[in-house]
Amino acid sequence: MNGSSSSSFQWRALTTALVAFAFTMLLVSGIMLFLSPPGRVANWTGWTLLGLSKTQWTGLHIWFSSAFLVMVAFHLFYNWRPLVSYFKDRLTRQVGFRREWMAAAALSAVIAAGTLAQVPPFSTLLAWNEGFKESWEQPADRAPIPHAELLTLQELAEKGGVTLALATERLEASGITGFTAGTVVQEIAGNANKSAQELYAIILTAARTAADGNTAHQPTGEAGGGPGWKTLAQYCSDEGIPVADAIARLAAKGYKAGEQLTLREIAQNNGFAKPYGLIEVIRGQPQG
Repeated sequence: MNGSSSSSFQWRALTTALVAFAFTMLLVSGIMLFLSPPGRVANWTGWTLLGLSKTQWTGLHIWFSSAFLVMVAFHLFYNWRPLVSYFKDRLTRQVGFRREWMAAAALSAVIAAGTLAQVPPFSTLLAWNEGFKESWEQPADRAPIPHAELLTLQELAEKGGVTLALATERLEASGITGFTAGTVVQEIAGNANKSAQELYAIILTAARTAADGNTAHQPTGEAGGGPGWKTLAQYCSDEGIPVADAIARLAAKGYKAGEQLTLREIAQNNGFAKPYGLIEVIRGQPQG
Protein backbone atom coordinates (compact mmCIF):
# COMPACT_ATOMS: atom_id res chain seq x y z
CA MET A 1 0.00 0.00 0.00
CA ASN A 2 1.29 3.40 -0.93
CA GLY A 3 -0.16 5.53 1.84
CA SER A 4 2.99 7.46 2.74
CA SER A 5 1.96 10.62 0.89
CA SER A 6 -1.55 10.66 2.38
CA SER A 7 -0.47 9.80 5.93
CA SER A 8 2.53 12.16 6.19
CA PHE A 9 2.01 15.35 8.15
CA GLN A 10 1.45 18.35 5.85
CA TRP A 11 2.89 21.54 7.37
CA ARG A 12 1.48 23.62 4.54
CA ALA A 13 -2.02 22.33 5.32
CA LEU A 14 -1.50 23.00 9.04
CA THR A 15 -0.47 26.58 8.30
CA THR A 16 -3.47 27.20 6.06
CA ALA A 17 -5.87 25.73 8.63
CA LEU A 18 -4.39 27.79 11.46
CA VAL A 19 -4.64 30.96 9.37
CA ALA A 20 -8.32 30.21 8.78
CA PHE A 21 -9.03 29.42 12.45
CA ALA A 22 -7.12 32.46 13.71
CA PHE A 23 -8.90 34.73 11.22
CA THR A 24 -12.28 33.37 12.35
CA MET A 25 -11.47 34.03 16.01
CA LEU A 26 -10.18 37.50 15.14
CA LEU A 27 -13.46 38.22 13.37
CA VAL A 28 -15.60 36.96 16.27
CA SER A 29 -13.59 38.62 19.04
CA GLY A 30 -13.36 41.83 17.01
CA ILE A 31 -17.15 41.99 16.71
CA MET A 32 -17.55 41.35 20.45
CA LEU A 33 -15.09 44.13 21.31
CA PHE A 34 -16.79 46.44 18.78
CA LEU A 35 -20.08 45.93 20.66
CA SER A 36 -18.63 45.96 24.19
CA PRO A 37 -19.03 48.88 26.62
CA PRO A 38 -16.06 51.02 27.69
CA GLY A 39 -13.71 49.33 30.13
CA ARG A 40 -14.85 51.50 33.04
CA VAL A 41 -18.40 50.16 32.54
CA ALA A 42 -17.53 46.55 31.65
CA ASN A 43 -15.23 46.07 34.65
CA TRP A 44 -17.56 47.82 37.10
CA THR A 45 -20.76 45.99 36.13
CA GLY A 46 -19.22 42.59 35.37
CA TRP A 47 -20.41 42.79 31.74
CA THR A 48 -20.20 39.58 29.70
CA LEU A 49 -21.15 38.56 26.18
CA LEU A 50 -21.56 34.89 25.31
CA GLY A 51 -20.30 34.13 28.80
CA LEU A 52 -16.97 35.97 28.45
CA SER A 53 -15.91 39.27 29.98
CA LYS A 54 -14.37 42.13 28.02
CA THR A 55 -10.96 41.25 29.48
CA GLN A 56 -11.33 37.67 28.21
CA TRP A 57 -12.44 38.80 24.75
CA THR A 58 -9.48 41.19 24.65
CA GLY A 59 -7.12 38.39 25.62
CA LEU A 60 -8.47 36.13 22.89
CA HIS A 61 -8.20 38.93 20.34
CA ILE A 62 -4.58 39.68 21.23
CA TRP A 63 -3.47 36.05 21.22
CA PHE A 64 -5.21 35.12 17.99
CA SER A 65 -3.83 38.31 16.40
CA SER A 66 -0.35 37.15 17.36
CA ALA A 67 -1.03 33.62 16.09
CA PHE A 68 -2.46 35.03 12.86
CA LEU A 69 0.65 37.13 12.21
CA VAL A 70 2.97 34.16 12.84
CA MET A 71 0.89 31.84 10.65
CA VAL A 72 0.70 34.44 7.87
CA ALA A 73 4.50 34.62 7.89
CA PHE A 74 4.67 30.84 7.45
CA HIS A 75 1.92 31.00 4.84
CA LEU A 76 3.93 33.52 2.84
CA PHE A 77 6.99 31.29 3.13
CA TYR A 78 5.14 28.24 1.79
CA ASN A 79 3.35 30.23 -0.93
CA TRP A 80 6.04 32.71 -1.91
CA ARG A 81 6.07 31.85 -5.62
CA PRO A 82 2.30 32.17 -6.15
CA LEU A 83 2.38 35.45 -4.25
CA VAL A 84 5.21 36.88 -6.35
CA SER A 85 3.34 35.90 -9.51
CA TYR A 86 0.64 38.40 -8.56
CA PHE A 87 3.24 41.16 -8.91
CA LYS A 88 4.26 40.06 -12.41
CA ASP A 89 2.89 41.38 -15.64
CA ARG A 90 0.76 38.75 -17.36
CA LEU A 91 2.48 39.22 -20.70
CA THR A 92 6.11 39.95 -19.87
CA ARG A 93 6.14 37.93 -16.63
CA GLN A 94 8.40 40.63 -15.20
CA VAL A 95 7.95 41.92 -11.68
CA GLY A 96 6.03 45.19 -11.61
CA PHE A 97 2.92 46.79 -10.23
CA ARG A 98 -0.31 45.51 -11.70
CA ARG A 99 -3.52 47.49 -11.86
CA GLU A 100 -5.09 45.29 -9.19
CA TRP A 101 -2.33 46.10 -6.70
CA MET A 102 -2.50 49.79 -7.56
CA ALA A 103 -6.26 49.74 -6.98
CA ALA A 104 -5.83 47.97 -3.63
CA ALA A 105 -3.20 50.51 -2.55
CA ALA A 106 -5.45 53.40 -3.58
CA LEU A 107 -8.46 52.01 -1.68
CA SER A 108 -6.32 51.48 1.42
CA ALA A 109 -5.08 55.07 1.18
CA VAL A 110 -8.66 56.36 0.91
CA ILE A 111 -9.73 54.39 4.00
CA ALA A 112 -6.74 55.61 6.01
CA ALA A 113 -7.15 59.24 4.94
CA GLY A 114 -10.92 59.24 5.51
CA THR A 115 -10.56 57.74 8.98
CA LEU A 116 -7.86 60.20 10.07
CA ALA A 117 -9.74 63.16 8.58
CA GLN A 118 -12.95 62.04 10.32
CA VAL A 119 -15.18 62.51 7.29
CA PRO A 120 -18.32 60.49 6.44
CA PRO A 121 -18.87 57.60 6.06
CA PHE A 122 -15.74 56.74 8.07
CA SER A 123 -16.58 59.11 10.94
CA THR A 124 -20.21 57.91 10.88
CA LEU A 125 -19.25 54.33 11.70
CA LEU A 126 -16.90 55.42 14.47
CA ALA A 127 -19.51 57.76 15.96
CA TRP A 128 -22.12 54.99 15.88
CA ASN A 129 -19.69 52.63 17.61
CA GLU A 130 -18.92 55.19 20.31
CA GLY A 131 -22.61 55.88 20.87
CA PHE A 132 -23.40 52.17 21.08
CA LYS A 133 -20.65 51.62 23.64
CA GLU A 134 -21.85 54.53 25.76
CA SER A 135 -25.43 53.22 25.67
CA TRP A 136 -24.39 50.40 28.01
CA GLU A 137 -23.83 52.90 30.83
CA GLN A 138 -26.84 53.84 32.94
CA PRO A 139 -26.55 56.91 35.20
CA ALA A 140 -28.01 55.03 38.16
CA ASP A 141 -25.37 52.29 37.82
CA ARG A 142 -22.40 54.61 37.35
CA ALA A 143 -19.30 54.07 39.47
CA PRO A 144 -18.35 56.85 41.92
CA ILE A 145 -15.22 57.43 39.82
CA PRO A 146 -13.97 55.80 36.59
CA HIS A 147 -12.40 52.39 37.26
CA ALA A 148 -13.53 52.40 40.89
CA GLU A 149 -13.05 48.63 40.87
CA LEU A 150 -9.31 49.30 41.17
CA LEU A 151 -9.74 51.13 44.48
CA THR A 152 -9.09 49.42 47.80
CA LEU A 153 -12.06 48.63 50.01
CA GLN A 154 -11.19 51.53 52.30
CA GLU A 155 -10.98 53.97 49.38
CA LEU A 156 -14.31 52.81 47.91
CA ALA A 157 -16.02 53.07 51.29
CA GLU A 158 -14.77 56.64 51.63
CA LYS A 159 -16.09 57.47 48.16
CA GLY A 160 -19.52 56.25 49.26
CA GLY A 161 -19.39 58.18 52.54
CA VAL A 162 -19.36 54.96 54.58
CA THR A 163 -16.94 54.10 57.35
CA LEU A 164 -14.64 51.14 56.80
CA ALA A 165 -16.11 49.38 59.82
CA LEU A 166 -19.63 49.71 58.48
CA ALA A 167 -18.62 48.61 54.99
CA THR A 168 -16.87 45.56 56.45
CA GLU A 169 -19.88 44.73 58.57
CA ARG A 170 -22.23 44.88 55.59
CA LEU A 171 -20.02 42.73 53.40
CA GLU A 172 -19.58 40.11 56.10
CA ALA A 173 -23.33 40.13 56.75
CA SER A 174 -23.74 39.27 53.06
CA GLY A 175 -21.35 36.33 53.40
CA ILE A 176 -18.35 38.08 51.83
CA THR A 177 -15.15 37.51 53.80
CA GLY A 178 -11.42 37.09 53.33
CA PHE A 179 -10.44 40.71 52.68
CA THR A 180 -8.69 43.59 54.39
CA ALA A 181 -9.00 47.36 54.14
CA GLY A 182 -6.25 47.35 51.52
CA THR A 183 -7.72 44.61 49.30
CA VAL A 184 -8.62 45.82 45.82
CA VAL A 185 -12.38 45.84 45.22
CA GLN A 186 -12.08 43.91 41.96
CA GLU A 187 -10.34 41.09 43.81
CA ILE A 188 -13.00 40.98 46.53
CA ALA A 189 -15.76 40.95 43.91
CA GLY A 190 -14.08 38.19 41.92
CA ASN A 191 -13.65 35.98 44.99
CA ALA A 192 -17.31 36.53 45.90
CA ASN A 193 -18.47 35.86 42.31
CA LYS A 194 -20.02 39.31 42.12
CA SER A 195 -19.43 42.48 40.15
CA ALA A 196 -17.77 45.51 41.71
CA GLN A 197 -21.07 47.31 41.23
CA GLU A 198 -22.92 44.71 43.33
CA LEU A 199 -20.24 45.00 46.01
CA TYR A 200 -20.69 48.78 46.11
CA ALA A 201 -24.45 48.37 46.39
CA ILE A 202 -23.94 46.14 49.44
CA ILE A 203 -21.63 48.71 51.02
CA LEU A 204 -24.23 51.45 50.51
CA THR A 205 -27.21 49.41 51.71
CA ALA A 206 -28.17 49.19 55.37
CA ALA A 207 -27.30 45.74 56.75
CA ARG A 208 -30.44 43.89 57.79
CA THR A 209 -30.60 40.12 58.11
CA ALA A 210 -33.50 38.09 56.86
CA ALA A 211 -34.26 37.06 60.43
CA ASP A 212 -35.09 40.56 61.62
CA GLY A 213 -37.80 41.08 58.98
CA ASN A 214 -36.11 44.30 57.82
CA THR A 215 -37.66 46.26 60.72
CA ALA A 216 -36.11 44.96 63.93
CA HIS A 217 -33.47 47.69 64.03
CA GLN A 218 -35.82 50.57 63.33
CA PRO A 219 -36.53 52.88 66.28
CA THR A 220 -40.13 52.96 67.45
CA GLY A 221 -40.65 56.54 66.39
CA GLU A 222 -39.32 55.88 62.87
CA ALA A 223 -40.82 52.53 61.92
CA GLY A 224 -42.60 52.36 58.62
CA GLY A 225 -41.60 55.54 56.86
CA GLY A 226 -39.72 57.94 59.19
CA PRO A 227 -37.06 60.22 57.72
CA GLY A 228 -34.25 58.21 59.31
CA TRP A 229 -34.74 55.36 56.84
CA LYS A 230 -34.83 57.57 53.77
CA THR A 231 -31.67 58.02 51.77
CA LEU A 232 -30.27 61.54 51.69
CA ALA A 233 -31.30 61.78 48.02
CA GLN A 234 -34.86 60.67 48.82
CA TYR A 235 -35.19 63.05 51.75
CA CYS A 236 -33.88 66.02 49.75
CA SER A 237 -36.24 65.17 46.89
CA ASP A 238 -39.21 65.05 49.26
CA GLU A 239 -38.22 68.34 50.92
CA GLY A 240 -37.29 70.15 47.71
CA ILE A 241 -33.67 70.60 48.80
CA PRO A 242 -30.87 70.22 46.20
CA VAL A 243 -28.87 67.22 47.33
CA ALA A 244 -25.62 69.03 46.46
CA ASP A 245 -26.59 71.82 48.88
CA ALA A 246 -27.34 69.29 51.61
CA ILE A 247 -23.98 67.56 51.19
CA ALA A 248 -22.21 70.93 51.16
CA ARG A 249 -23.95 71.99 54.39
CA LEU A 250 -23.01 68.71 56.06
CA ALA A 251 -19.42 68.96 54.82
CA ALA A 252 -19.19 72.49 56.19
CA LYS A 253 -19.91 71.03 59.62
CA GLY A 254 -17.32 68.29 59.11
CA TYR A 255 -19.87 65.53 58.52
CA LYS A 256 -19.31 62.82 55.90
CA ALA A 257 -22.33 61.87 53.81
CA GLY A 258 -23.34 60.05 50.65
CA GLU A 259 -26.57 60.62 48.78
CA GLN A 260 -27.39 56.87 48.79
CA LEU A 261 -26.92 56.53 52.56
CA THR A 262 -29.92 56.75 54.86
CA LEU A 263 -30.15 59.67 57.27
CA ARG A 264 -29.84 57.21 60.14
CA GLU A 265 -26.61 55.81 58.70
CA ILE A 266 -25.17 59.28 58.17
CA ALA A 267 -26.09 60.14 61.75
CA GLN A 268 -24.43 56.99 63.12
CA ASN A 269 -21.31 57.57 61.03
CA ASN A 270 -20.97 61.06 62.48
CA GLY A 271 -21.74 60.35 66.14
CA PHE A 272 -25.44 61.28 66.28
CA ALA A 273 -27.85 59.08 68.22
CA LYS A 274 -30.72 60.10 65.92
CA PRO A 275 -30.86 61.85 62.55
CA TYR A 276 -32.85 64.89 63.67
CA GLY A 277 -29.75 66.95 64.41
CA LEU A 278 -28.57 66.27 60.86
CA ILE A 279 -31.95 67.30 59.44
CA GLU A 280 -31.46 70.77 60.90
CA VAL A 281 -28.11 71.04 59.12
CA ILE A 282 -29.54 69.72 55.85
CA ARG A 283 -32.35 72.30 55.98
CA GLY A 284 -29.88 75.08 56.78
CA GLN A 285 -31.44 75.73 60.15
CA PRO A 286 -29.30 76.94 63.08
CA GLN A 287 -28.65 74.17 65.58
CA GLY A 288 -29.89 74.78 69.07
